[in-house]
Amino acid sequence: MRVRIVPTFKGKYTVQVVSKYSGKLTVHKHLGTFATEVEKQNLIKEAKEYIKTQTGQEELFSIPQNLQLKNVVITQSRPLFLYRLLCRIYNLFGFDQYDDSLIRDLVVARVFQPQSKRETREVMSDLFGIDYSIITIYRHLKKEIDHNLKDQFQTALINFAKTGLNDSLHLVFYDVTTLAFDSHAKAGLKDFGYSKDHRFQDVQIVVGLVVNRDGFPLYFDVFNGKTFEGKTFVTVVEKVKKLLNNPDLVVIADAAMISRINVEELDKRKVGFIVGTRLANLPLKLQTQISSEVSKIDLKTTTVKYLNHRLICQYSISRAAKDKSDREKQIEKAKIIISSPSRISSRFRFVQSINGQYEVNNTLIEKAKRLEGIKGYLTNTNLPESTIIERYHDLWRIEKAFRITKTDLEARPIFLRLDKTITCHLIIVFAGLAIVRYLEIKTNMSIKRILKIAGKVLTHEVKNSVTGEKALIETTIIDEELKQKVQLLNSLGH
Repeated sequence: MRVRIVPTFKGKYTVQVVSKYSGKLTVHKHLGTFATEVEKQNLIKEAKEYIKTQTGQEELFSIPQNLQLKNVVITQSRPLFLYRLLCRIYNLFGFDQYDDSLIRDLVVARVFQPQSKRETREVMSDLFGIDYSIITIYRHLKKEIDHNLKDQFQTALINFAKTGLNDSLHLVFYDVTTLAFDSHAKAGLKDFGYSKDHRFQDVQIVVGLVVNRDGFPLYFDVFNGKTFEGKTFVTVVEKVKKLLNNPDLVVIADAAMISRINVEELDKRKVGFIVGTRLANLPLKLQTQISSEVSKIDLKTTTVKYLNHRLICQYSISRAAKDKSDREKQIEKAKIIISSPSRISSRFRFVQSINGQYEVNNTLIEKAKRLEGIKGYLTNTNLPESTIIERYHDLWRIEKAFRITKTDLEARPIFLRLDKTITCHLIIVFAGLAIVRYLEIKTNMSIKRILKIAGKVLTHEVKNSVTGEKALIETTIIDEELKQKVQLLNSLGH
């Protein structure tokens, strides 16, 4: 049994004694509602007395009486406040319905201190006092893959986004990244391809991710490492639309996803989209029309027809300045390369070869000048121009999600060998990303800051060296600002 505090419709809070077994919550006793701190403490005290009389269960954080400081020995200190916080968020998402504490602990450890599976086992043992054998860990991972853990977690997060984050999921964002292996051997999903991490010498996999407008993850998929990202788009969108069951779905993606085939397929499936467009691929006549209509006026937009849909183009002075700077650097690089042809080992933007002679591509330079500062957005929706542009620029949220997976959760490099264990690794990272983004959304702090604050509250096992009596006590936070942040974290997930 434990004490539970829940909000009421009248703006107060009620104190209950509850227990949970096999995913089912049972309320044993309602102690009453409170509006002040004094009332709260009195009700909590009553609840603890009730638990003690019913079960004989003592309070976890009780201090032996007549304990003198000279007799105190701290035998152990563990970050159990943080462990309980991460477990609560895990349960809040509904992941606990799948009733595998080992998977939960792997997700918690991934957020707290990402390591290899073998090192994670040591982290759980040393810091949380939880012992699993490495064989048990891999056996559970294989079992959960066979039980469709990926689909179960994705469904839970979609349901939580609707109820817990109040998101209609009318609008979602999609992008891909690559994760490299410390290996040169192709096998299964692992293959050579275009590496976003600039590790072209290693095999990799391609990972597609769908998030909501808060950057909260909803769905992921994994593809062979040589897969072109545009070919993943329709496949993922089809699966996401089915999971969301939303006929008005609008997907936002970058320019790499656009192709005539993709546009036709999305139209056929009646999926709304907003995608960036590479204007350099447009017919010359259309490029000239767009350039003349925006007339280098800051934030001026124009709409033309392309692939039977609206192509909204906007000019930006700041974007034009960056484009010009990039172009001038590339022209200088082209001139240097042309002066030393033996150094040409790859393709350069403004270098062309005619009859075996290298020269500057002036036609391409003129095209770049014409399109400087202009960004295009293709859509099949009826949303206003300003909304289209604004929503597209929210793509940075999925880019942030990828940064979290690669840095804070250390999803790369991967040392795993089998496709099943690779997928398991990504499921753990995916669930960890959901916990991280939820905490960041609710606290407006980075996960590094959250872990640092929560890590200051340790659970200490103290021992009376005279009597041998033991107790657990928690770090007392004195600083008021830090105390408020700890209280905020402690309020999450209930």
